[in-house]
Amino acid sequence: MVFAADRWWLVALASAATLATLWLLVGALRSSGGPTVRRLHDRRERRDGVRANPGEALALVGDALAATHNPRALLPVILEVVIEATGARGGRVCEGGQDVTWMGDVDPKHPTIELGLASDGERETPLSLYGSETGFSDETRQTAEWLAAQAAIALENAKLHHLVQRQATTDDLTGLVNRRRFIEALDSEIVRASTFQSPLSVVLGDLDHFKLVNDRFGHQTGDEVLRRFAGLVREHLRDVDVPGRIGGEEFAILLPGTDATGAVAVAERIRRSLRSLRPTPDGSRPVTASFGVAQLVTGETGDELLRRADVALYRAKSEGRNRVTVEGQQAASESDSASSSL
Repeated sequence: MVFAADRWWLVALASAATLATLWLLVGALRSSGGPTVRRLHDRRERRDGVRANPGEALALVGDALAATHNPRALLPVILEVVIEATGARGGRVCEGGQDVTWMGDVDPKHPTIELGLASDGERETPLSLYGSETGFSDETRQTAEWLAAQAAIALENAKLHHLVQRQATTDDLTGLVNRRRFIEALDSEIVRASTFQSPLSVVLGDLDHFKLVNDRFGHQTGDEVLRRFAGLVREHLRDVDVPGRIGGEEFAILLPGTDATGAVAVAERIRRSLRSLRPTPDGSRPVTASFGVAQLVTGETGDELLRRADVALYRAKSEGRNRVTVEGQQAASESDSASSSL
């Protein structure tokens, strides 16, 4: 988890790189708004009879950058800026052969400029500009190519930011959220539950005798157990639920709008589904897990809720493992065959 936390400086670096690139793009457009861009806008003005406002397109870049570093969300802004700067009749951006965004007149009969925004080796991201019947001048083509090159850098930086941000909040091994992100989600859901007076529950799960898995079969087998357990957890959750890996073999599940009874049902489904999980080389030993459940009470903090769920988990372990226990109540379910667990 410390490794994931150390990546946050990379998020800041990627954000700064994206901001710097797009700021240079905007600045260059403003400075070039003298001879070249003004003439292009004057021509577009005369053609459409409506005054084009390049400032609006430039403002969109800043707004989009402030709102998101998602590369997909930046593509429409980049397209509008390029159209605005070149006086094109319209344009479109594709990715992997599929249209992502388009604007204006995209009649393929019109002369076009084909520009490459990005390529990851498998998927190309071309930008096509459509001009009038007279086509584009050499100067306009050079402007378009330069803008596309700057936009490509901005997109690459945005992708880097998106990737690093995901890595900083995601557990590498299981793909679940890490402890930091889980706590953030928990705090947000507590505010929501308090505002709307809706239930909120947390489930803590811990694989039984997991150290023996690593000792007997090696860490590769242990990692496979963790990955497959995470997959089973996801299969039994809704989109609004938040599963996370918060320790070595300890997992947490955030269940908005769910009371303790519903949370017990979720944990029990996961526990029973583990019967099919036999990742050891001989396939003879099943994996089991113990679960602790706690429901939010009025005025409780996230730390207090997690502490109560942890108390319930400890009880499940001390009472024989492979069971679901609710904080303050007796075990909700008992082991099917505790002696067969790892």
